[in-house]
Order: sequence, then C-alpha cells, then structure tokens
Amino acid sequence: MGNKYGDIRWKWLNERGFNVLSDRHQYAYMQSLWTSPDLVQGVFCESPAGTGKTVLAVLAGAYAVLNEEYDRIIYIRNAVPVRDQGFLPGDNGEKDAPYMSPLAEALEYVNPGTFEEWSSTDNGNIPKVVPLTSSYARGITWDRSFIIIDEAQNFDLHELRTVYTRPTDTSKIVTTGSNKQVDNQRLRRYAGMTPFDIYMKHFEGERAVRHKLETNYRGWFSNHADNVDETIREITRKESV
Repeated sequence: MGNKYGDIRWKWLNERGFNVLSDRHQYAYMQSLWTSPDLVQGVFCESPAGTGKTVLAVLAGAYAVLNEEYDRIIYIRNAVPVRDQGFLPGDNGEKDAPYMSPLAEALEYVNPGTFEEWSSTDNGNIPKVVPLTSSYARGITWDRSFIIIDEAQNFDLHELRTVYTRPTDTSKIVTTGSNKQVDNQRLRRYAGMTPFDIYMKHFEGERAVRHKLETNYRGWFSNHADNVDETIREITRKESV
C-alpha cells in the first residue's frame, strides 16, 4: 500500500503522527480524500468518535491546499446545541470560535500556528481556511475548495441542502459525523433515517463514496462510553421479560 498516490503523502502524514498505512479503513478513507473530484467528488464518513474522521479530513485538505490542488479549506459545522448565536459576544468569527476547535486543533498538526496564519485576513490576505457554521452558508459559491462538513448528524435536511448546493465541480466535499452522537433534539428523521443518512443514500451510485472507520484511537474508555447503547438494550430487554 502507499504507492498509488506517491509515498511523500503517506510520509507527510506519518511525520505528523498518523500512520494510516497500518489501518486499512483509514488508508481507504485517505485514498478517497486525495482522489481528484473528477473521479470522487463526495466523501462521506459516518464513524464513531475517536476514529480520526475529522482530523484526517483536515490534514488531507491542508496537504492539497499546500500543493495548490485547492485554494482553501471550507470547514462547516452546525452550531448545536446553541442554535441562536445572537447572545454570544463578538463578531461572527468570535461567536463561531467554540465550534471550530476541531479544525484549529487538526491544523496544529500541519505546523503550530497554521490555523491563525491561514485564517488571517491581515494586509488583505486571502484566507486559506474559512470556518463557518451552517447559519452563514446561504448565497455563497465555493470554487476550488476542499469542503468539510463536520458533525453532519446534527444538520437538518434544509441545512445540508443549503451547504451541498454551494460547491462547483472543482471542489471536494467531505461529510463526517456519527449517528451515535445526535445533539439536535429537534432533528426530523425520515423513515428513521437522519438527513445525513438520507444524503448518503441519495449519492449512492454517483461520484461519491462512503467510509466507515472502526478503531477509536482515544482509548478503551472513550470507546466503551460510545457503546452505551449496548447496555441500554440489555436493560430494556430485562425489563420487558
């Protein structure tokens, strides 16, 4: 493994602590992330917490931007559970900041201070990373962009439709989330499916792929906590007997 896209990419990841060649699911995910949008434009990753779905997406985008395959990373996250951001102090960027920590932390693996440098508009700089919540995605066109929609399990259908209708065909669209961690208590489901599920099904057979990462690299405690549904099923089964 590792030759199809050039050893330098895997070496670059390994230098930042991510040996994806040892995890076949992460390896396949990275292949899709680094494939040209002419072949794979949409990448979906519905996976448990701690499996690396967000940080690998950010690193894939950062590498592609560094190599001028795309002009920028667009990172979009739903502001659940605080839907109404109006009471938070500061401008839009300051209001969104609490939701953008996964992006900022992932970019630290590229080089310390990358988030601040790439998001800066000082001296008329065009930012290489644009963090947004879904509240501000209307009326924008994204060209030559590596787009990451994070925590997609919390987006309603209207929000996902709004985001998905922004990119041109020169952009990559990566959607990550875990249906085990739905925070949006008002989320409408369709035949039991989240809008995230609906869009994964909608793009089946198109220029899009779906991935499932398995290993929780945070450790056993995080993994065990995420599997609490097993205990709930056992308790429910005993009560029904």
